[in-house]
Amino acid sequence: MSQLATLGVFFAMGGLAKPALANVPTVAIDATKLEGNEFEVTVNIFHKGNNFFHYVDRVVLFADGEEVKVWKYSRRRRPESENFSVKTKVSVTQETVLSSVANCNLHGENKDKGRLILSPGLTSK
Repeated sequence: MSQLATLGVFFAMGGLAKPALANVPTVAIDATKLEGNEFEVTVNIFHKGNNFFHYVDRVVLFADGEEVKVWKYSRRRRPESENFSVKTKVSVTQETVLSSVANCNLHGENKDKGRLILSPGLTSK
C-alpha cells in the first residue's frame, strides 16, 4: 500500500507532467543595416516563465560560430519579461552567419539556433 501512496504523491506533484510543461526558450534574429558594414542585431527571445525560480539565464550571439556577445541573467537580475529582446552592433566585411542560443535555468538551451546571414551589401534569412 505504501508504494501506491508514493506513486500517488509522484503524480500529484506532477512527476510525469513536467516534460510536457517544459519550456525551452526559442530565439529569432533580425538585423538593421546601419552605415557602412555595421548592423544593429536584435535577438528576440520567447520563453514561458520569468520568476525567481524559472527564467532565461543566458543569451549568446555567434558570428560564424564564434561568440560575439553574451547576456547573463540571475535570479535577482532577470530579463524584463518572458519574451524580450537584446541588441548589439556587429560589423561585417564578408558574408557572415549569425546564430543565437538562449538557456533556461531549468530546461536548458534551445537546440534550434536562430540563424541570419549578413552580407555587407544585403541581409537575408
